[in-house]
Amino acid sequence: MPRVCKILLVEDYDEVREMLSEALDLEGFQFTAVASAREMHEALDREDYDIAVIDISLPGGEDGFTLAEAAHDLGCGVILITGDHSHKERLEQSGHHHLLKPFGVRDFLALVSRVLAEIASRCVRRKRRNGEFFPLRAG
Repeated sequence: MPRVCKILLVEDYDEVREMLSEALDLEGFQFTAVASAREMHEALDREDYDIAVIDISLPGGEDGFTLAEAAHDLGCGVILITGDHSHKERLEQSGHHHLLKPFGVRDFLALVSRVLAEIASRCVRRKRRNGEFFPLRAG
């Protein structure tokens, strides 16, 4: 059964993006998977997401920490992921939920559920970057 919540997955490695997409699909989540910061910004302008799962090491100008702040400012819950353990201290200081690769799919899905519960408790109506509200969702 599809869930009403929406997840944006930002991961440049095809294999990881496909594995996490499959896990989200099997759990019935509505999601969009993208591979770059540019695609993330475009997706956030098009759709109203509850959570952004963001790899911190993406090609291009913006890193995952910058993208996390952009998503958070729009009302999204954030989960940062990385395989570079040298970022562990910065991840902990970011205030965002995070997972270090390799992580288990069960751990990933449990964290997604936890962040969704936190987001639901705040009941935030999300805006586009231009300040316009997204239309209300149909149940």
